[in-house]
Amino acid sequence: MAKLTPFGVELRKLRLDKEMRLLDLAEKMEQSTAFVSAIETGRKQIPDSYLHKVAKAMELSADETRRLRTAAEKTRKEVRVDSLSGDQRELVAAFARKLDDVPSAMIEALKKIVLKSIGAETPFFRKRRGIVVPPMSTTALRTFADKVRSVFVPDDRIDFPIMEVLEFKLTKILPDFFIDVEEVEEMDGDEARVYAGSDSIVFRKDVYEGACRGNRRDRFTACHEFAHFLMHRDVKLARAREDGDKIYTDSEWQADEFAGTLMMSPRHLKQFNCPEDAADACNMNPAAARVMWSKYTKEGKIT
Repeated sequence: MAKLTPFGVELRKLRLDKEMRLLDLAEKMEQSTAFVSAIETGRKQIPDSYLHKVAKAMELSADETRRLRTAAEKTRKEVRVDSLSGDQRELVAAFARKLDDVPSAMIEALKKIVLKSIGAETPFFRKRRGIVVPPMSTTALRTFADKVRSVFVPDDRIDFPIMEVLEFKLTKILPDFFIDVEEVEEMDGDEARVYAGSDSIVFRKDVYEGACRGNRRDRFTACHEFAHFLMHRDVKLARAREDGDKIYTDSEWQADEFAGTLMMSPRHLKQFNCPEDAADACNMNPAAARVMWSKYTKEGKIT
């Protein structure tokens, strides 16, 4: 599970102050968004020339550059153990002191255990069946999505600016939230993920960039993952939904209903003559717009 480093925290603060998305910074630096994200979260080491390139791309002042350099130095020295128990921290410290004496066979065995543990985290994947979560009715999901919408945009705005919300507006309410971007091959086919207990949404590089540039399908994915982040990241002891479980306990179903409502609000339906009108006005995938149009018709919201 990714977490911002001291360098990442400072860089993100500077980006937000200058209203720059990850995509904006990456393009100015001629770098991959996944690479920039990996630097912020500590998955990659900070290259020697990186600080200079960032300062130039962001047009940082001398004071801002100094703050960023201090954060970079702190990050390079840091090994995070703050979330561990006292016994665990003691073990980490002892292991670090004795690492040179550990046989290579034991290191390989430990790597297998550690990597298996990391891989066992429960991300919420975009699959037809999700995990079992507390039930929410369609009405409750519509109401919740509309309330979330009203927090971020005025009532008369038809399209929902999901990436603007995730990049800039959400952090004003949840300061620890951040976007993480990973390369396509690192995501095992997933478009995006929300890990249990995390403060971030992890996007596949092409999906993040597509959503930033207005790709309608990618925008829906971003809204879908926003739903998981808001509703499901604190779910414990998750299990996959089975045939006997009700659809309204399925995390994927809930996220789709939320995303559809967020993108096509019931309050604007009278302005549309058909699903295609709604898709264009809401900047929404036509297939998703048709599904929502059908649902709203069955619910009596469209006559």
